[in-house]
Amino acid sequence: MLTLFISLIFSVSYGQVVSGSFIFEGDTRTYSVYFPSGYQQGQSMPLLLALHGYTQTGQTMMTFSGFNQIADTAGFVVVYPDGVGNAWNVGFSGGSTANDVGFLMALTDSLHNSYNIDYSRVYATGFSNGGFMSYRLACEVPEKIAAIAPVAGTMTNGSASSCAPGLSVPVMHIHGTSDFVVSYNGGFGNLSAEQVVDMWNGFNDCPAQPTIENLPDIVAEGSTVQRYTWAPCNDDSKVVLLKIINGGHTWPGSVGVTGIGITNRDINAGSEIWNFVKHYSRPLLTSTYTAAGNYTLVYPNPLQGNVLRIESGENWEIAELVDPLGRKVFSRLISDTDTWIQIPQLSPGVFFLILKNEKKRETIKLIFCQ
Repeated sequence: MLTLFISLIFSVSYGQVVSGSFIFEGDTRTYSVYFPSGYQQGQSMPLLLALHGYTQTGQTMMTFSGFNQIADTAGFVVVYPDGVGNAWNVGFSGGSTANDVGFLMALTDSLHNSYNIDYSRVYATGFSNGGFMSYRLACEVPEKIAAIAPVAGTMTNGSASSCAPGLSVPVMHIHGTSDFVVSYNGGFGNLSAEQVVDMWNGFNDCPAQPTIENLPDIVAEGSTVQRYTWAPCNDDSKVVLLKIINGGHTWPGSVGVTGIGITNRDINAGSEIWNFVKHYSRPLLTSTYTAAGNYTLVYPNPLQGNVLRIESGENWEIAELVDPLGRKVFSRLISDTDTWIQIPQLSPGVFFLILKNEKKRETIKLIFCQ
């Protein structure tokens, strides 16, 4: 059950931070969202999910990542969610058990419905535990995440063994070779940085050999950067590893101190991440998450034509279409969890698809185009 408690939706002060919360599967989930200066109400912009590390908060991530300043010039929205108990459920034994994939997708839906976020350009990045969570999103909802860029976080052995995205997901991975919290060489139940990069090279069908570039050592802080690039891969994707020689468990170019060990100052992780992910987009989908493990995908949305696909973990029985005034314009019986339906040709505008069975009812906004 998703219950929203969001204020200030129609009175955002752009260039500033708006906080929000909603109840998702019994937990009050909180987040902070930054709208760049120059943003206009209703303007469609890309969304970057910026996920904090273990014991941290979204506010911490906002402070050290510098994404707000980058967003002001590049033109994207950043959301900084908070994990339950300051942690993300990434598959560690004894770790968080929250449905964080469902929460983050519900958050994306909420921001889209309230602020017209561009569904085709949703990206994920994260530090440490948040980096692990970025990989989990790429594994489980690759149709919703256009690209990821984890920093100092890999994948648990369990998550890696069950990951089967079925779609190419562009990946930039940033990791220090002297990271003693999430070791570059792996261990303690998670893959090494190079193992996880190799894994996504395989998923994306990338070339076997990368191009390697030694970046300039601009600041003498004791670390340097090597860039490994595997391209071209399937669907024009690529995989990039920024290997921070002697780098610690830190965010390169961070504002202040982010972790343990040397913080590289030759690159700015936030700028590298945005300059990577901004090139990618996904076909438009609408997803609405309901109870744990259940979901509904309706696409294409926006719709051109009159054929709509519904995929769901719920056995819906009736599909209805109503206009913004609540007038029913279409109704039919459905029975499968994966079905195509043909609907009448309608004038361009917003309509609402209502899916029902004996126990539940779900409403999804649809946009009809010429």
